[in-house]
Amino acid sequence: MSAYTRSYARAIVEAAPKGYDFAAFLEGTSTVARALTTDRRLREFFTAPSIAKPPKERALEALGQKVGLDAFGLRFLRGVLQHGRLTHLTEILAAAREERDRSGGVVPAHVTVASAIGPEEQKRLADALGQSLGGSIRLDVAVDEGILGGFVARVRSRIIDASVASAIERFKERSKETAGA
Repeated sequence: MSAYTRSYARAIVEAAPKGYDFAAFLEGTSTVARALTTDRRLREFFTAPSIAKPPKERALEALGQKVGLDAFGLRFLRGVLQHGRLTHLTEILAAAREERDRSGGVVPAHVTVASAIGPEEQKRLADALGQSLGGSIRLDVAVDEGILGGFVARVRSRIIDASVASAIERFKERSKETAGA
């Protein structure tokens, strides 16, 4: 992650109004970032040096409004465009999420489950991990059918393996030890 990315992230977090809905901001701006990444025509339009900034500003504002960004979000996008960093929007937003988590005492947890879980299950899992580890947890959920059931969580350097696959392996090891005794 580049130095300017962290600078943008700190500036976003510090400039956000008190009580600001940062999750909605990240959702809206991430949608714009995905559009810029996946749509070849949009990417070419915004990176073309032959196209002046005013049409780019208008197009970016229209995109922002379409995804429901408020005045703060639109101002942020204009600033990123003005400073020529629009192609790095995804990276800037990832750094902003990290900065917001750090400043708010939220710990990211990478959780792998056997099948997709809904928002209510994610909330219960985040709450349980938070109680166990002492803090607020933000989940990043991935699916891997190979764990069969349960979950595997990585929180900072700690791994919590509550998967069925791991339980089966532990059972096999204990059975070998018992048979050998």
